[in-house]
Amino acid sequence: MVMIISTMEPQVSNGPTSNTSNGPSSNNRNCPSPMQTGAATDDSKTNLIVNYLPQNMTQEEFRSLFGSIGEIESCKLVRDKITGQSLGYGFVNYIDPKDAEKAINTLNGLRLQTKTIKATVYFVCFSLL
Repeated sequence: MVMIISTMEPQVSNGPTSNTSNGPSSNNRNCPSPMQTGAATDDSKTNLIVNYLPQNMTQEEFRSLFGSIGEIESCKLVRDKITGQSLGYGFVNYIDPKDAEKAINTLNGLRLQTKTIKATVYFVCFSLL
């Protein structure tokens, strides 16, 4: 069994468009998106992946920032197991899909220190090879 994490890019604009890509624009891992399978339930829209976080951000700051939007079921700032330093990304799971959407609309593109964070919906796809 192979587990693949894929992102679904929100259709919002944070400024001028360009020809450069900011992450994957399509799912090319032979893993259908929830939109393609019709399996996009509200539950799948509560999970966010957040990229480009400052390396000195703490778990408490991460939870506080995203908790200011709505009630969080869980959140995790990913850290190096040896050094304990942030790897610059994390996951947030909201209870209400509307809060997850609000977090994307509010916090995606937010400038924190020298970083501009990217918040997108993610889902996990299991594929038997």
